[in-house]
Amino acid sequence: MTVLRRACAALVACALLAVPAQVARADDPPAQFTLTGAGYGHGVGMSQWGAYGMAKAGYDATGIVTHYYTGTTVSPVQDDMDIRVNLLYKVGSAKLRTEPLEGGGGAVEVTVGPNVVLGGPADEFRFTAGGGQVRAVRITGGQSTDLGAAPTVTVRWAGTRTPGGAAGGATVANVVSAVSLDSSGHRFRYGYLDIEAAGGGKLNVVNSVRLHDEYLYGISEVSSSWPDAAQQAQVLAARTYALAKLAAGVRSACDCHVDDGGGPYADQTFTGWSKASAAQGDRWVANVNATAASPTTGLAILYNGQPIKAFYSASSGGWTQSVADVWGGSLPYAVAVPDPWMADPANPNRSWTVVVPQARMASAFGVPAVVKVAVSQRYVSGAVQAITATLPDGSTTTISGTKLANALGLKSKYVNAVDGDPGVPLPTATAPAPAAPAPAAPAAGASAASAAPPSNVKSRTVSLLSPVAVVRKAGRTYKVVGIVRPAKANLKAWRQRLVGDTWKTVETDKTNARGRYRFPGLKATAKSA
Repeated sequence: MTVLRRACAALVACALLAVPAQVARADDPPAQFTLTGAGYGHGVGMSQWGAYGMAKAGYDATGIVTHYYTGTTVSPVQDDMDIRVNLLYKVGSAKLRTEPLEGGGGAVEVTVGPNVVLGGPADEFRFTAGGGQVRAVRITGGQSTDLGAAPTVTVRWAGTRTPGGAAGGATVANVVSAVSLDSSGHRFRYGYLDIEAAGGGKLNVVNSVRLHDEYLYGISEVSSSWPDAAQQAQVLAARTYALAKLAAGVRSACDCHVDDGGGPYADQTFTGWSKASAAQGDRWVANVNATAASPTTGLAILYNGQPIKAFYSASSGGWTQSVADVWGGSLPYAVAVPDPWMADPANPNRSWTVVVPQARMASAFGVPAVVKVAVSQRYVSGAVQAITATLPDGSTTTISGTKLANALGLKSKYVNAVDGDPGVPLPTATAPAPAAPAPAAPAAGASAASAAPPSNVKSRTVSLLSPVAVVRKAGRTYKVVGIVRPAKANLKAWRQRLVGDTWKTVETDKTNARGRYRFPGLKATAKSA
């Protein structure tokens, strides 16, 4: 009996040694989750990196924007009006000085109520608010001079369209709030500034500039090194976005139509002179000019003859998003369209991976712990509509894709898989057949750079920039001006007149490098339209 007991004790000891210290169960919460996705931003409207890929594939600017904005056309509209751009929103103070860009520049005029003060680059102006008034102080050589107070202080400088008494050469106004005037950026070449009391001891600083060129020259949404067609597509979108904001009127909180992208409305990024003066800034300026139809009109994106709300973001996840799926409402031109061109290798957000710790994922769902996460609903774009977490007790909880993206700080709602599992399958990003001959879209997952136009024939649009009805004294001559897009030199244009049942050519011209033609030989027969 004693020997048997000892043998049994040994067997029990061996059995205990063979049992692992702990076995992970299927319902144990993992330490982390790996999310893979693509895109950056809301995904509505034009994809900027998609536009880049389309440009490399041979599309022109019109072809790019009419793909992303369904059912639209590109036509000239008036754009020579001023637009108000908020540069500093409800700041405690501001300071300003001017800097000459050429000899004889640097003059500045500061108007405080009835007081008009002239200064130069040696002067620094400081502004504070209180009691609904803006107080201005000039500092020169360490000496301060109180210039008085008014609800709005207006600053003009040399080299602009409306310099006031600030005569001289080209100048920039350097205006900041909390940073040093010696730091980079925050320099503005055009228009004038209103420094306004915003209530609560705060200031707004607003730059009034002409939309046609002065505003667009300062838009810093894409690199000036990008292909011309991609830059011009961005100009078309930026001009159209601004036109829609102009039509909506001035926002009372900022006394502006748009902000500079830094808040409070997250409009287009406007950096003023920094854009045009940076590396290859001349290319951006040239591409802005290339979309000008006349000195007072520019090409814009229209739906039923009206400028659209031209939303855009950095990159989709393979399809753009419908405005209804992001902000609600309905816009017929802002629907989901395939965007395979965003997969261009140059796009840093064509794919991304985020590792989320257990505690952070659980917090996103508002629970103590999460065992599994899976995409349970997708929009037609593939962006996450709903995502579901399984808890250790087997129950589930679901949140929206928007809540997940905000809680985890994701670049977009285009989550393709969680721990390798896509959940609801993703849509295939293939482009529809274009209405007119155009470059083919790359296959899903392929580089847009490998695609090439199927034909050497390029469709063009011919526009008449001059009004059809004119008023001239009898016998006076006048000219008609038009433009061909995409621009090309030496294209032949004919002006014909209907004589009986036959059209006869009475005048011809060739386009210049900007695609423009003109017929100067028209003669008025009566002083009537």
